[in-house]
Amino acid sequence: MVVGLISAASACWLGDYQPPTGHAGGPAQGPEVRCGDDVCGPSEVCCVEQGDAPTAACSPANACISLPIPCDGPDDCAHVGGICCGLWDEVASKYTAVECSDACSSSDRVPICRLDRDDADCPTGLDCKEERLFGPGFGYCAP
Repeated sequence: MVVGLISAASACWLGDYQPPTGHAGGPAQGPEVRCGDDVCGPSEVCCVEQGDAPTAACSPANACISLPIPCDGPDDCAHVGGICCGLWDEVASKYTAVECSDACSSSDRVPICRLDRDDADCPTGLDCKEERLFGPGFGYCAP
């Protein structure tokens, strides 16, 4: 689970990670965020209720009352030259936010990835592992 990732991520410097190129989406087409069996449009976010049986649905960002997920990999964050980061709260054992950033370089910032991309969203040396708190298709980068 993510708890092991936190200590491992703090040992890894992810600040100079360069996002992969060549994925669909990006600023010209708008982000394509997978959300359960759907793909959210450019004006939507994946709205996730975290837990043992997470629920996910595409929603306008201002209508999401649970955790809005505006990105599922670095291609969605190309407009800031960065990476999709989940802000992990170790005490609560859940994410408090998911956002585009220029780096996921601290122990509480976890790179988010899509499982179907075979680790392409992750920095070198890290693999995309299933993130069960978000539901199908989502992952986080870990050793």
